[in-house]
Amino acid sequence: MNLAEFLDLPVQETRCELIDGVVYMAAFPIPDHQFLAMVLSGYMFQQIMETGQGIVYQVAGVVVSDNSALGPDIVVVRAERVGIIGPTVIDGGPPDIVVEVLSSNRHTDLVRKRQLYAAAGVPEYWVLDGDANTLTILEPDDAGSYQERAVLTAADTLTTPLFPEFSLPLAQVFDHPARIQRQE
Repeated sequence: MNLAEFLDLPVQETRCELIDGVVYMAAFPIPDHQFLAMVLSGYMFQQIMETGQGIVYQVAGVVVSDNSALGPDIVVVRAERVGIIGPTVIDGGPPDIVVEVLSSNRHTDLVRKRQLYAAAGVPEYWVLDGDANTLTILEPDDAGSYQERAVLTAADTLTTPLFPEFSLPLAQVFDHPARIQRQE
Protein backbone atom coordinates (compact mmCIF):
# COMPACT_ATOMS: atom_id res chain seq x y z
CA MET A 1 0.00 0.00 0.00
CA ASN A 2 1.30 3.46 -0.71
CA LEU A 3 1.33 6.31 1.79
CA ALA A 4 -1.62 8.18 0.25
CA GLU A 5 -3.80 5.04 0.36
CA PHE A 6 -2.79 4.38 3.95
CA LEU A 7 -3.55 7.93 5.06
CA ASP A 8 -6.91 7.70 3.29
CA LEU A 9 -8.02 4.67 5.34
CA PRO A 10 -10.93 5.26 7.73
CA VAL A 11 -9.97 6.03 11.33
CA GLN A 12 -9.20 2.79 13.15
CA GLU A 13 -9.60 1.91 16.82
CA THR A 14 -6.70 -0.53 16.41
CA ARG A 15 -3.26 0.98 15.93
CA CYS A 16 -2.12 0.54 12.34
CA GLU A 17 1.29 1.43 10.96
CA LEU A 18 2.65 1.44 7.43
CA ILE A 19 6.19 0.09 7.32
CA ASP A 20 7.90 -0.19 3.95
CA GLY A 21 4.53 -0.28 2.15
CA VAL A 22 3.03 -3.02 4.38
CA VAL A 23 0.21 -2.31 6.83
CA TYR A 24 0.68 -3.76 10.31
CA MET A 25 -2.06 -3.91 12.92
CA ALA A 26 -1.17 -4.16 16.59
CA ALA A 27 -2.97 -6.02 19.34
CA PHE A 28 -4.00 -4.13 22.46
CA PRO A 29 -0.93 -3.14 24.46
CA ILE A 30 -0.51 -4.89 27.79
CA PRO A 31 -1.50 -2.81 30.85
CA ASP A 32 2.11 -2.14 31.92
CA HIS A 33 2.90 -0.78 28.44
CA GLN A 34 -0.05 1.61 28.62
CA PHE A 35 0.76 2.58 32.20
CA LEU A 36 4.39 3.45 31.41
CA ALA A 37 3.41 5.47 28.33
CA MET A 38 0.71 7.31 30.28
CA VAL A 39 2.92 8.16 33.27
CA LEU A 40 5.87 9.30 31.13
CA SER A 41 3.66 11.38 28.83
CA GLY A 42 1.94 12.88 31.89
CA TYR A 43 5.22 14.19 33.27
CA MET A 44 6.20 15.41 29.80
CA PHE A 45 2.83 17.14 29.48
CA GLN A 46 3.39 18.95 32.80
CA GLN A 47 6.96 20.03 32.09
CA ILE A 48 6.85 20.64 28.34
CA MET A 49 3.30 21.35 27.20
CA GLU A 50 1.97 23.25 30.21
CA THR A 51 5.03 25.51 30.13
CA GLY A 52 4.50 26.33 26.45
CA GLN A 53 7.70 24.68 25.27
CA GLY A 54 6.05 22.18 22.94
CA ILE A 55 3.27 19.74 22.15
CA VAL A 56 3.13 16.22 23.61
CA TYR A 57 0.97 13.53 22.02
CA GLN A 58 0.22 9.95 22.92
CA VAL A 59 0.10 7.81 19.77
CA ALA A 60 0.19 10.36 16.98
CA GLY A 61 0.70 9.40 13.36
CA VAL A 62 4.14 10.34 12.04
CA VAL A 63 5.09 10.12 8.36
CA VAL A 64 8.74 9.02 8.26
CA SER A 65 9.21 8.20 4.57
CA ASP A 66 7.38 7.91 1.26
CA ASN A 67 6.10 4.45 2.25
CA SER A 68 6.12 4.45 6.06
CA ALA A 69 3.93 6.10 8.71
CA LEU A 70 4.37 5.11 12.33
CA GLY A 71 2.40 5.62 15.54
CA PRO A 72 4.93 6.14 18.35
CA ASP A 73 3.65 5.85 21.92
CA ILE A 74 4.69 9.45 22.63
CA VAL A 75 5.57 12.24 20.21
CA VAL A 76 7.02 15.62 21.16
CA VAL A 77 7.29 18.70 18.93
CA ARG A 78 9.00 21.89 20.12
CA ALA A 79 6.78 25.01 20.14
CA GLU A 80 8.75 26.72 17.37
CA ARG A 81 8.17 23.71 15.08
CA VAL A 82 4.42 23.10 15.48
CA GLY A 83 4.00 23.90 11.80
CA ILE A 84 5.07 20.32 11.00
CA ILE A 85 1.80 19.05 12.51
CA GLY A 86 -0.78 18.42 9.80
CA PRO A 87 -4.53 18.03 10.28
CA THR A 88 -4.34 14.23 10.59
CA VAL A 89 -0.66 13.31 11.01
CA ILE A 90 2.74 14.86 11.59
CA ASP A 91 3.95 15.11 8.02
CA GLY A 92 5.85 18.39 7.70
CA GLY A 93 9.11 17.11 9.13
CA PRO A 94 10.38 14.91 11.93
CA PRO A 95 9.13 15.37 15.49
CA ASP A 96 11.78 16.32 18.03
CA ILE A 97 11.36 13.25 20.25
CA VAL A 98 9.62 9.94 19.64
CA VAL A 99 9.16 7.36 22.38
CA GLU A 100 8.40 3.70 21.83
CA VAL A 101 7.50 1.52 24.80
CA LEU A 102 8.70 -1.95 23.92
CA SER A 103 6.06 -4.61 23.55
CA SER A 104 5.85 -8.08 22.07
CA ASN A 105 7.28 -6.99 18.70
CA ARG A 106 10.55 -5.71 20.13
CA HIS A 107 12.52 -6.35 16.94
CA THR A 108 10.47 -3.83 14.95
CA ASP A 109 11.01 -1.09 17.57
CA LEU A 110 14.69 -1.87 18.08
CA VAL A 111 15.69 -2.37 14.45
CA ARG A 112 13.36 -1.19 11.69
CA LYS A 113 11.70 1.74 13.48
CA ARG A 114 15.11 2.81 14.73
CA GLN A 115 16.32 2.92 11.10
CA LEU A 116 13.21 4.76 9.91
CA TYR A 117 13.33 7.40 12.67
CA ALA A 118 17.04 7.96 12.07
CA ALA A 119 16.56 8.31 8.29
CA ALA A 120 13.68 10.74 8.90
CA GLY A 121 15.97 12.90 11.05
CA VAL A 122 14.23 12.53 14.42
CA PRO A 123 16.72 14.14 16.86
CA GLU A 124 15.93 11.86 19.80
CA TYR A 125 14.46 8.36 19.89
CA TRP A 126 13.68 7.06 23.36
CA VAL A 127 13.10 3.34 23.88
CA LEU A 128 11.37 2.50 27.16
CA ASP A 129 11.76 -1.13 28.21
CA GLY A 130 9.33 -2.02 30.99
CA ASP A 131 10.74 -5.53 31.38
CA ALA A 132 14.25 -4.22 32.09
CA ASN A 133 13.10 -0.91 33.62
CA THR A 134 15.39 1.07 31.32
CA LEU A 135 15.01 4.04 29.03
CA THR A 136 17.54 4.23 26.20
CA ILE A 137 18.15 7.59 24.55
CA LEU A 138 19.31 7.40 20.95
CA GLU A 139 20.54 10.32 18.89
CA PRO A 140 22.01 10.51 15.39
CA ASP A 141 25.74 10.47 14.83
CA ASP A 142 27.49 12.35 12.01
CA ALA A 143 26.48 9.62 9.53
CA GLY A 144 22.80 9.85 10.54
CA SER A 145 22.64 6.49 12.33
CA TYR A 146 21.46 6.33 15.93
CA GLN A 147 23.95 5.90 18.73
CA GLU A 148 23.13 5.40 22.40
CA ARG A 149 23.55 8.58 24.39
CA ALA A 150 22.47 6.88 27.60
CA VAL A 151 20.75 3.85 29.08
CA LEU A 152 18.89 5.08 32.15
CA THR A 153 17.39 3.18 35.07
CA ALA A 154 15.13 4.11 37.99
CA ALA A 155 18.23 5.49 39.74
CA ASP A 156 18.75 8.08 36.97
CA THR A 157 17.14 11.37 36.01
CA LEU A 158 15.90 11.81 32.45
CA THR A 159 16.93 15.07 30.78
CA THR A 160 17.22 16.27 27.19
CA PRO A 161 19.09 19.18 25.61
CA LEU A 162 15.99 19.81 23.46
CA PHE A 163 14.12 20.95 26.58
CA PRO A 164 16.80 22.12 29.05
CA GLU A 165 14.32 22.61 31.90
CA PHE A 166 12.87 19.09 31.59
CA SER A 167 14.00 16.79 34.40
CA LEU A 168 12.36 13.56 35.52
CA PRO A 169 13.71 11.13 38.11
CA LEU A 170 12.83 7.83 36.43
CA ALA A 171 11.95 6.25 39.77
CA GLN A 172 8.73 8.27 39.43
CA VAL A 173 7.94 6.17 36.34
CA PHE A 174 9.46 2.74 36.99
CA ASP A 175 8.73 2.64 40.74
CA HIS A 176 5.34 4.36 40.59
CA PRO A 177 3.17 2.96 43.43
CA ALA A 178 0.24 2.25 41.09
CA ARG A 179 2.31 0.24 38.61
CA ILE A 180 1.34 -3.42 38.21
CA GLN A 181 4.11 -5.22 36.36
CA ARG A 182 3.63 -8.27 34.22
CA GLN A 183 4.55 -11.50 35.97
CA GLU A 184 6.51 -14.05 33.94
